Amino acid sequence: MALPLPDKPSIAVVPFVNMTGDQSQDFFCDGFTESLIMGLSKVPRLFVIARDSTFSYKGKPVKPGQVSEELGVRYVLEGACRRPGIKCASRHN
Repeated sequence: MALPLPDKPSIAVVPFVNMTGDQSQDFFCDGFTESLIMGLSKVPRLFVIARDSTFSYKGKPVKPGQVSEELGVRYVLEGACRRPGIKCASRHN
């Protein structure tokens, strides 16, 4: 069942995928995702889905449209962390 969209801009940041090949970097990727969520939550008039809701998608192959519909947001931000130097790439829909 799809949730109705809020009357203001809305976003969900799904956990960034660790593409480093090193499981010890999961902590970094999760922290990066959490930092994005916290930073976006400080933007006035922006509805941001909480970490607890978006982290339910961690490690699961989901499409942004599915996340958008299930969480009732207009935008979904997803990305990945990779080496060398742990670079993070993002993609929004």
